[in-house]
Amino acid sequence: MKRGSGNNKKILNQINKLALTLLASSISFIIGKNAYYNTIDIMKIVVYSSIRKLSIEGSSEELLTLSKGKYCSADVVQRRIHQKSVIEIVKAFNQATRQVCSILRKMRLLFKRVTVAIDYTDKPYYGDSNDPGVIRTRHQRGTNYCFRYITLSVVIGDAKITLNALPVNPLSDKTKLVDRLLTEAKRMHIRINLVLLDRGFFSQQIIKILEKHQLRFLFPVIKNKLVKKMITDAHKSKNYVHKYKFSKGKKPTASFTIFFMLDPDSRERQIWKRYHVYGTNLPVTNNNRHVFAEIYRKRWNIETSFRVEKQEFLTQTTSKSYRFRLFIFLVAVLLYNLWIVARIEFGETFYVRRWKISIFQMIYSLPVRSFHRMELPIEDISDF
Repeated sequence: MKRGSGNNKKILNQINKLALTLLASSISFIIGKNAYYNTIDIMKIVVYSSIRKLSIEGSSEELLTLSKGKYCSADVVQRRIHQKSVIEIVKAFNQATRQVCSILRKMRLLFKRVTVAIDYTDKPYYGDSNDPGVIRTRHQRGTNYCFRYITLSVVIGDAKITLNALPVNPLSDKTKLVDRLLTEAKRMHIRINLVLLDRGFFSQQIIKILEKHQLRFLFPVIKNKLVKKMITDAHKSKNYVHKYKFSKGKKPTASFTIFFMLDPDSRERQIWKRYHVYGTNLPVTNNNRHVFAEIYRKRWNIETSFRVEKQEFLTQTTSKSYRFRLFIFLVAVLLYNLWIVARIEFGETFYVRRWKISIFQMIYSLPVRSFHRMELPIEDISDF
């Protein structure tokens, strides 16, 4: 595509419109027949609070102070959001993500098999540990509690775009959550080449789910007693590739390959502490194992989406509401995804601050009601 300032501005305007209209078209609120505010009015406040890193209350007050237009109050926004169930919120996010995938396909970024990463994201919580959805976790940022989400992200270039996110509660089954993520990816017609996971997913149940979906996988292995012994033996024999078997009694239930990589900088006295251990069903040998270790290191350690999202797109809140926190988290994820689309289109120097300024100008400069005419079907994004 030939680039020019006019063409860039046009595409950027399309992406900015998409940020609002995707949310508004995907998330339907219960709006009375004679209601003064509609879905786009509500989503404008939500998007504004995300890009300004303010609370819903602060965003509504700021817009009312800065603009002569009429903006809905924080009470209206929160009341509409609380009308949505957890299932409805997740479905709305999936619907919007499918449209983002359509854009990525038009950009020819999903035309071949892709690498995906499954991971947990924790949001620290400082309220009552007995509140709905709160999970105990390791101590971080002054608390042992959090709201947790499990995500599936596709690795594109030097970024991850989150295709699906599910809330995790104390009774959630990790295996079923992974199965749901992979099933939804298939529904989105995402062709997966490789699944990356962290060591928290080291279990025979997860292995079986990955095998059920006929997927290749790669993840670090927890150094349990058996693995420590295998490392010691491998260090002596110089055979760094072995089979690891899960079993019930004497009957094997699942197996995969594990391989060991010596950390040349390690000064640990115990041999097993000097090695990194990976599990996979890829064709690993002593000679090529470094290739797979490097694949994991490079692709897993890509600038994680949530490092940027935490700082740049998450609405501030002290709410105890599980649904409200899920809603603003998924909005932040979707906005991050759309920024990545813009960044891929305009290059790595298209920093998040620049995109946020352009959306701010669009929200602030146009009258509220003018957004009601901004419906933009995906098919109209012809420049992609």
